[in-house]
Amino acid sequence: MRAMLAFLFCAVTVASAHLTYAQDTASEIAAVKRVVEGANAAVNAQKLDEMLAFYADEAKIDSKAAGRQVSKQEYRDAMKTVFDRRALNRADVTNLTAQLTDATHATVDGTVYIHLNNGNRAGGQNQWKLEKRDGRWLIVETKYQ
Repeated sequence: MRAMLAFLFCAVTVASAHLTYAQDTASEIAAVKRVVEGANAAVNAQKLDEMLAFYADEAKIDSKAAGRQVSKQEYRDAMKTVFDRRALNRADVTNLTAQLTDATHATVDGTVYIHLNNGNRAGGQNQWKLEKRDGRWLIVETKYQ
């Protein structure tokens, strides 16, 4: 009887741990998606500093505005030009899927559509790599596929 009770206790403990891990993972996945969505919302609001706050200082950002992968400072300069010229109508991020590589690293894949005020459009598949630092998820790299 004791063996049966010990087994049931262990089974319940393991099941509870798996449930907690699944809930934590789902929460973290939602958090990393919110970072990408937040950065996009800041782009659409043309709030440069708010947009940059989603990126690590040493981030490498694949930028259509700059035409290549650039540093955070170069991205800031390229996007300031876009905002100053009022060239951007809106940017949409869709079909976001996220996965945790470990407790402090995540990858988000999705589609970016950029709509310019002159009628031109750009975009494609994009990948965002994020790191959790001091409890906060930051984008450390983006790359168009």
